[in-house]
Amino acid sequence: MIDVERPARAEIAAKKQLLAEGLFHLIGERIVSGELAPGARIRDSELAVELSVSRTPVREALQRLERIGLVTMYPSRYTEVSSVTPGQVATAHVFAGLQASIVARLACPRLKPSEVKTVSRLIRAVAADVSDAVSTSAARRALIEYLAARCGNALQQALIDEVSLALARALQTYEVPADKHPSVITACADLEDAFQRGDADAAEQACRRMYWII
Repeated sequence: MIDVERPARAEIAAKKQLLAEGLFHLIGERIVSGELAPGARIRDSELAVELSVSRTPVREALQRLERIGLVTMYPSRYTEVSSVTPGQVATAHVFAGLQASIVARLACPRLKPSEVKTVSRLIRAVAADVSDAVSTSAARRALIEYLAARCGNALQQALIDEVSLALARALQTYEVPADKHPSVITACADLEDAFQRGDADAAEQACRRMYWII
């Protein structure tokens, strides 16, 4: 006997997953932007009413945000936006640099000519004003996410998607040290050249130097 309800249940589950995914990014971006500042309290019931959804996907989104350190949940009470410590910032910087170098290596041989042009533009945005912490951080995030979406590795792409919000918040005001400005700018030029030549090894190494982790 064919279970006619199974496709319907699968479709409902998929819709719930997409809803929770959207809420994860929506709430996370509010935290990254500072709309929800450290110490701010989030009540899933209030958020569910505001967004016209049930509490279940809101709780699922908050649980994911807790796993990446953006919030702390107090069961049956409320959820609180966490603070970022200097140690977390340093850890995030190294992790971001390593992950960026991986997706750069994976994506390099897969990019179409039109995508290489886009990558060049994104790289130039990183080097445009390395003295501006906010714009540099945003530019690097845009570059990593673009490459991750084209790296051809679903697990790597899922990892970047899961942690991008935590990295964005930790690094959004992380300044490139003044003595590193010339080397970061040079690394960006080398990274652009590596993508234009399709040299994955050179792209990986230049990306590491862009985060000065070599």
